Amino acid sequence: MQRFYFHLNYLHNFIVDLEGAEYPDLQLAKSEAVQGIRDLAANCLRWGEEFKLGSVRICDADGTALEEVFVQEALAAIIPVSAVPSGPIPATFF
Repeated sequence: MQRFYFHLNYLHNFIVDLEGAEYPDLQLAKSEAVQGIRDLAANCLRWGEEFKLGSVRICDADGTALEEVFVQEALAAIIPVSAVPSGPIPATFF
C-alpha cells in the first residue's frame, strides 16, 4: 500500500492534506479523488452553496504531484457539458 495525499485546489484557497490515505495504486487513489469531488459538489448543491473547487492534486509523501483531477473531468460522466445550458434558458423551457 502506498500513501497518497489529496490537496484541494479551491478558487482562492489551497488546502493541503496532511494525513493522506493508503491505496494499492494511483488508479484507485484517482477514483477516490473523483468520488470526493462528486461528494463535495453534491453537498454544495444540497446546501445551496457555491462550488469553488477547481481540482484535487494527488501527491506522494515527498510532495511530488502524481495526478491532478479537475472538477470538469470528475463531473463530466454524470453531468455532460451538453446538458448544461450556456445562455439564458428560454421561457418555454419550463
